[in-house]
Amino acid sequence: MLMQLTGKREMLEHLPDKPNFILKLYLLQVILISLGTIIVLFLFNMLPRFFPSVTWLSVVEPYLPFIGSFFAMLGGLTIVHVVWRKRDRFIAQDKRTAFQKSVKYTFTGIPIFVSGFLVGFLPFSWLADKILLISKPQNSLTSLFETSVGEITAISVGVSNYNDMIPRIVFSVFFLLLAIINIMRTIFVLGIDNASMVYVYYPEESKIVDQKIYSIVRHPLYVSVYLIGLSVLISGFSVFTIGIFVLLMICFSYHIFGIEERELIERFGDEFLEYRKKTPALLIRPKDWGKFLKYLVGKNS
Repeated sequence: MLMQLTGKREMLEHLPDKPNFILKLYLLQVILISLGTIIVLFLFNMLPRFFPSVTWLSVVEPYLPFIGSFFAMLGGLTIVHVVWRKRDRFIAQDKRTAFQKSVKYTFTGIPIFVSGFLVGFLPFSWLADKILLISKPQNSLTSLFETSVGEITAISVGVSNYNDMIPRIVFSVFFLLLAIINIMRTIFVLGIDNASMVYVYYPEESKIVDQKIYSIVRHPLYVSVYLIGLSVLISGFSVFTIGIFVLLMICFSYHIFGIEERELIERFGDEFLEYRKKTPALLIRPKDWGKFLKYLVGKNS
């Protein structure tokens, strides 16, 4: 399947030292870092339950998921931003291997960042009870923050048998599948070379693409990030998942508009500014949803 990727040859050309081995190694790294980050975040959130005698840990317990996710997302993006910060230095050292030097930061930072909001899928209390055999949060706010807003509202008005788990799961899975399909379509059809940021280092080989999906939205791959965030939000629809989604919006919006688009303006100048005026960054206009759905099912590549 990897051999069918559009842009694979262009990307491998800029990985001159054993490119296929390097690519496989970094894909393995992504999996290991993602799992490791999620485990660390889970254990971080469980600290008050491991050390119930430490009073200040029980006080901050409800806020630990937000703190952990924020630093994971911020830290992940900070690592990824090395791709831009060290670009000129890497090119000055050896332009042929410049991109190869930057790849390790991309494949380290992205899984840390993504894990920072994917952890919102974890049912902390259930895992603490079933896996760690620790069932009681140390702070009553912790349970409140993990309870769905719908359930809290129902209890407040005297409805005791309210359960919105099934619709939450259905809509959460829907947005997650939509995101996955969009990721596959965007990478496999439009190129892994663009997705891996090859042309940050070799701008002379790039051009503005404003056709097909890029005529609908400027960052089709990043639409999936927000769709996954929306899936996380709906999965729990709690104070915790709402907070994770807000953190995602803040951190990733800064990355898109403060880092990536600033570089694109430097690279393409007025051409990109004109393209930006007529094409939204992430929000698909109602009139374009038909085109977007056709793109997802492969009828409008």
